[in-house]
Amino acid sequence: MRIVVIGSGFGGLAAAIRLAARGHDVTIVEKRDQPGGRAYVYRRDGFTFDGGPTVITAPWLITELFTLAGRRAEDYVTLVPVDPFYRVFFPDGDHFDYSGDATRMETEIRRLSPNPDDIEGYREFVRRTEAIFAKGFTELAAVPFLKVSDMLRIVPDLVRLESYRTVSGFLGRFVKDERLRQVLTFHPLLVGGNPFQTTSIYTLIHHLEREWGVWFAMGGTGAVVDALVRLFGELGGTIKLDAEVGEITTEGRRATGVRLADGTDFPADVVVCNADVAGA
Repeated sequence: MRIVVIGSGFGGLAAAIRLAARGHDVTIVEKRDQPGGRAYVYRRDGFTFDGGPTVITAPWLITELFTLAGRRAEDYVTLVPVDPFYRVFFPDGDHFDYSGDATRMETEIRRLSPNPDDIEGYREFVRRTEAIFAKGFTELAAVPFLKVSDMLRIVPDLVRLESYRTVSGFLGRFVKDERLRQVLTFHPLLVGGNPFQTTSIYTLIHHLEREWGVWFAMGGTGAVVDALVRLFGELGGTIKLDAEVGEITTEGRRATGVRLADGTDFPADVVVCNADVAGA
């Protein structure tokens, strides 16, 4: 089939690679001058800046794309584990080494927090995030919610997991030291969220990091984009840059392709839209 994928972010590239690996004729249309989407890379005066994500918390989501295509990921990009995951600095010069090792984390908590109850509070927080991870990531991450009834079915689970609380409010029930609260609630920032407003479902990131670690791509996130683009090209895929989509053409309820802002048509049997939801 002829397939057009709108957007060359990680989602668009991953979808395009999966489809191309299955023998489809796939074209990605990207409105910017280079691939990457939110992982856009800026280059200036000999320096390179990742414009979006900088760490990887589920590396198998990347490596499995190469396996699907019969390749080895390590031949395209080098991923290295980071330890500690983060070093969090405070205004007084003190810092907290945040890692996936329970013993080291508790040692850091004892050093940072004068409240002896925060150790058990942290342990309870970890137990709760494991339950949230099991529901929010393991069970629901790949489930499409196409109807209101799909969402209503999981409301009891979300209430049980206290998703109505914010990340900050959720953690605050277990941990009292203010600096420790800062250390354990910054994760929503990784997806552009505010810990004081974002649902506590995002605390699953804490357990996700403990499960698979935190990784860095040598050369920056742009090296991952470059690797996926190279793989896509080897599979016969095509990327059209500076190609902003004006509309998805349809016949009845069926997509028939895309029309660019300049009027160019790309007929397709299937259209995959990975553009920003609001724009789409």
